[in-house]
This record gives sequence, structure tokens and C-alpha cells, in this order.
Amino acid sequence: MTKENSGIDDNLNFTRDLALFYFGYRAFIKQEDDLVLSYGIRQVHRRIIFFIGRLPGLTVNELLEVLDISKQALNGPMNDLKEKKLVYFKPNENDKRIKQLYLTEQGNMLDERMNENQINKMKQYFSESGDKEGSFWTKVMELYANEIGEKYVNRL
Repeated sequence: MTKENSGIDDNLNFTRDLALFYFGYRAFIKQEDDLVLSYGIRQVHRRIIFFIGRLPGLTVNELLEVLDISKQALNGPMNDLKEKKLVYFKPNENDKRIKQLYLTEQGNMLDERMNENQINKMKQYFSESGDKEGSFWTKVMELYANEIGEKYVNRL
């Protein structure tokens, strides 16, 4: 797409938009960070819980791909979550060597609690912005997410 037919107004301040995106993300995770710490876990634990909650039955290799981390980086936090009885493994029915990941009842409750504040804040801000369903924001996030995780985004 050339500059002439992109349909983008050259007067838009994309540098400011990038800064807003950065600060918006920081605000988005701030409340969650405080909650995560109160449970004695870190953000990596939270991301593991979040994606297992969205994609139950996710394999360990798929989780590594989603999080873009190494097996070594996943091992410690995963052991912590198993110890805290927040996640469990179940062998795949067709190939017992493949471990599928699920949240325990306690893991599901924690996931819901950590999502609750962010969901409520999103509803509030979507309403305040005049895009009550957040459809414009969702479309932009889908475009970004599909650049790196299309096969997982389509499973959500």
C-alpha cells in the first residue's frame, strides 16, 4: 500500500499513540501486578495461568510457543504452579508422551479473580470512549496478535 492510497491521515500523531499504548499497557497490568504479588507468584506465572485458562489442553510445547520462552524458563514457574495446586498435567489420549495443561479449580478461581479487575476496567473505558463493545480496539489488537500468534488467536 502506498502512502497516497493508504487512507491514513498524515497528521495523526503516531508517536503519541505509541506512547499511549505503552502507558496504557503499564496501567493495564499495574493492578494485576499487585494482585499477582499478593498470591506469591510473578508475572510469568500469571501468563501461564492466563493462557492455560484460555486454551485448556494446551500442550507444553504450545505454551512455550505462545509465551515465546525456553523450556528452562518455563520449568521453574510451572513447578511452582503445580506445587501450589494451580495447574495439572494430563497425558494426551492419543499420545501419552504429550502433556496437556489444565487449571485446577483453585487455578480457575485465581484466573477469574485476576481477570475481573481488567475486564471491568475495559468495560468502563470502552463505554467512556463511545465504543461500548470495544470493536475498534479489538480489531487493532487482533491485527497485532495475528502477526505472531494467529493459530492460537483463532482458538480463543
